[in-house]
Amino acid sequence: MSCLVMSVCVVMSTAMVASSVGCVVSTGEKREMNVIIRMMDAQDRWFRENIIKPFEKEYHCKINVVVFDKVTDVETMLEREKTGKHETGLVKTEAPVLATFKRYMMPLEDVVGKEKMDKDMQDYVDNALGMGTFDGKVYYIPRKLEVRTMLYSKSKVADAVGGWGRYEDKINAAIRETNGYGLPAGYDLESDPNEWDLFDLFVVSYYWAHTPYFGFKMPRLAHRAKDYEGTTTFLVDRTYQMGGTQNDVLAMNTDPVIDMFEWEALFKHNKLYNPSMWKERWSGGGIWNAMKSGSVFLCFMHQIDAFFIHGGSHPTMQGFLANPNDMGLALMPMGVSLELGENGKPLRVGSRRASVTGWWWGIPKTSPNFMLSYELARWITNYENHLAECQTFGMMPIRKDVIGKLEAFPQPWMRDVFEIGHEQLSLPGTEPKPLISQWTDMSANYRNAWYDIIVGNNYHPKGKKGIDRAYISEVLDKYAEKNRRILA
Repeated sequence: MSCLVMSVCVVMSTAMVASSVGCVVSTGEKREMNVIIRMMDAQDRWFRENIIKPFEKEYHCKINVVVFDKVTDVETMLEREKTGKHETGLVKTEAPVLATFKRYMMPLEDVVGKEKMDKDMQDYVDNALGMGTFDGKVYYIPRKLEVRTMLYSKSKVADAVGGWGRYEDKINAAIRETNGYGLPAGYDLESDPNEWDLFDLFVVSYYWAHTPYFGFKMPRLAHRAKDYEGTTTFLVDRTYQMGGTQNDVLAMNTDPVIDMFEWEALFKHNKLYNPSMWKERWSGGGIWNAMKSGSVFLCFMHQIDAFFIHGGSHPTMQGFLANPNDMGLALMPMGVSLELGENGKPLRVGSRRASVTGWWWGIPKTSPNFMLSYELARWITNYENHLAECQTFGMMPIRKDVIGKLEAFPQPWMRDVFEIGHEQLSLPGTEPKPLISQWTDMSANYRNAWYDIIVGNNYHPKGKKGIDRAYISEVLDKYAEKNRRILA
């Protein structure tokens, strides 16, 4: 499309939109705009050099990359642009705030027309496109999906499978303290982590915590614990594994949520979580470094994590493992209740589900050039650029023609990352966290509950020991009430 034709189209589109959306005052003619992003340093540099610079050359424009730290910073920028300069043309938007930020974004059909939008959107996988659609209108172009899977050391899992029996009596005693029984009747530890449930996870982490490696003993299980959305994602994932749904997550005091907190308490009470995860408030990078030092043998990571931990996909991706071939991947553990029935089997059995999340591109209603914004989002996610970024950094593909051709990824370990990720995403009932405008506050409420109950050892009444399920439920009631107020 020539610059002249593009300008005419943009002016017509802007005039049409301005008549129906009062806050749209953009002229839609500028050839310079900002794109707001947050990426890891190596990916940020690659994005600027390999995506933005070629786009500027092709479209004869200037794109300024603006990096945000907190989501609230983005909201502040978008609010300011309503009455100030219109500089932002594209915003990288995370799943939890898609609904919240929708009020700032232009429906894509208002930018390019419904016919073209429908044709273009056929490139993207349904679940990614669906999460950016509200009230039947597409507001966001997908960037990537994320789903957590188990990531572990193959050699250390083999050690645990072969040696856990020497601790069997102690393991049974530790669990019996909470459920009155111990391990389920007829228990045995499977060699394939894809077959594990939460009792298996307890067994291997107990073995690692009580077996000296590199000359010392320490807990070697971890998940994110920073005060940010990644930690809430783990808590929601585990709730889904306990058989929960979005409604349970919103309610916060139903059996799946209580079961999730009871298991968290059991791992914490028995000193199986590496305590640095909350003392140092680990995000993904903290866990990568812990795997590098041998302080963590198993964690729960998305696909980009796996690429950074393994390394080797790009000169800047040096990896965090002494032996990258030791990295194993598996589906999430089956969620089962700690409570057992008279037959010695779990009273409640859930699933291996994990929540699907990710990032999308949104075009603000105040964009200085709607068509240029749209073309940039499509450029970033075209086949060549998307494949290259997925090959380099491990983004879970959102294009049908990329996810459908995993042979395009040159290394077997790369294909393993996406095959396990795709299998995890394809489990029946897989769904995102609640996509509601109140989620940011509810997410913080979940983390506060976790810091209180788990990190603060507030899982039994004062003066007592052990893990008290009824007490956990009572404490959760206070946080559930706050959720109700947030929703109201």
